[in-house]
Amino acid sequence: MSLTGLDLLFLEVNKLEDSIEFYCDRLGFELVSATPGGEPPMATLRAGRLKVMLAEQLLTMARRGRGVHFFFGVENVEDYYRDLSARGVDVTMPDDEGWGGRFVTLEDPDHYRLFFVTWHDK
Repeated sequence: MSLTGLDLLFLEVNKLEDSIEFYCDRLGFELVSATPGGEPPMATLRAGRLKVMLAEQLLTMARRGRGVHFFFGVENVEDYYRDLSARGVDVTMPDDEGWGGRFVTLEDPDHYRLFFVTWHDK
């Protein structure tokens, strides 16, 4: 048996509509499907080969996103930073974090921390 990679992220969110708007309109993900009237309300997004499933759940007692960080590869982090800034996203300036790449970071509406990186070894 061998792993083939990360295929799907499943995120519980507080408000499906806000998360779809954030990921699609601000970050550039593609909306594949949405069932806002479902139980629970859900949506599937795509970024390259990665699928992201959003499921609206009642807020749990713990803060969402705690201890979870997601890294998304981008072709050019400087260009992506300019695009995010133009869309009004609160994002850090590109920086070399010492992990082998140049990053920008931000939080989604549910406080999941997202890193967008162009790796130096590519």
